[in-house]
Amino acid sequence: IESGQAVVVHCSDGWDRTAQICALAEMMLDPFYRTLEGFGILVEKHWCSFGHKFHDRCGHGDANPSSVERSPIFLQFLDCVWQYKCQFPTIFEFNKEYLLTLADELNSCKYGTFLFNSEFDREFYRVFKKTVSIWEDIEMKRDEFVDPIFKAVETGEVFYPEISSRNIKLWEEFYCRRANKRV
Repeated sequence: IESGQAVVVHCSDGWDRTAQICALAEMMLDPFYRTLEGFGILVEKHWCSFGHKFHDRCGHGDANPSSVERSPIFLQFLDCVWQYKCQFPTIFEFNKEYLLTLADELNSCKYGTFLFNSEFDREFYRVFKKTVSIWEDIEMKRDEFVDPIFKAVETGEVFYPEISSRNIKLWEEFYCRRANKRV
């Protein structure tokens, strides 16, 4: 892609790996997707509009906690973005609190953005007549999510993450925060 070649990404289902790979690639290639507005558009495009199965993967409203469909795919994507931000902290307009908020709200069912398995289902069940979009609330709290060390980069400059296991960190702010709280 970087050299101008067209690329087709195909996965047997298209719901999980395709969204992850395409969204991460676009974020690496285009600095717009590392802004608050751009990241929201990226999630809407690759996850919401293309039909990521939020209902099946998160189990929203599903009484079967052992369903084979449950899998933290979107959370895995947010973790990848967090890893990328750790390696290149200044190229993201948004801070780590932004990613933490998205991870939390994924399962809150407060926002229609992450409900149901498709845009068709969200329209059919009139989700946005009954809930709000997470992007509206994020925009209202924009100042809380802007990273003060952000430095805009030129379009065309690609930042490749180091993907060896020694560069992978535990996202402690998400995975360990409840264990660290006193009861």
